[in-house]
Amino acid sequence: MRRAPTWLLALFMGLAVVAAPAPGEARNKPKVAWKTVEAPAGERHDQLVRALKPLLQSAARKANFGEGKRIVLNARIVHFTSTASGDVHRVSCTLIGRIQGGATAKSRISFGGRPAERAALEKQVLTMVANGVVSRLAEIVRVSAAAEKARKAESEKVEKAKKAAAENTDAEDDAAE
Repeated sequence: MRRAPTWLLALFMGLAVVAAPAPGEARNKPKVAWKTVEAPAGERHDQLVRALKPLLQSAARKANFGEGKRIVLNARIVHFTSTASGDVHRVSCTLIGRIQGGATAKSRISFGGRPAERAALEKQVLTMVANGVVSRLAEIVRVSAAAEKARKAESEKVEKAKKAAAENTDAEDDAAE
């Protein structure tokens, strides 16, 4: 009887390891939807909303919201300024994110750079506040889901204890008769 060479077995094991999904990919990732993305009224309103929406979606894809079905979020730029003074261009932004029916998260940053790189600086600031808000919202969702799971487990434990106590009482009553 012929045996398969050792290298063939090693190749098979290597392919099995590579083909298996990573533990992070095997989780049930929730669908994150951005219901509203708002910016202050003004001449740059539409430009800010168009720039921020894909940045929020990208940050939400990378964030770990835990397990779930659907999460609806809202975002609002509270403050955005882009000013040049001398040889420095300063961009400041404050963004508030909200879980629908839940908590809020706020991110604020002020960043400076060369006046010639205004567009890149504005995009960098929007990216940073979007990542900050989404990270915090993801943490809030994970913590609240864990707390809800613990509450549910505790209530099931209490129900089981009540049921066991009722059965023990019935058994004692039957034994007394």
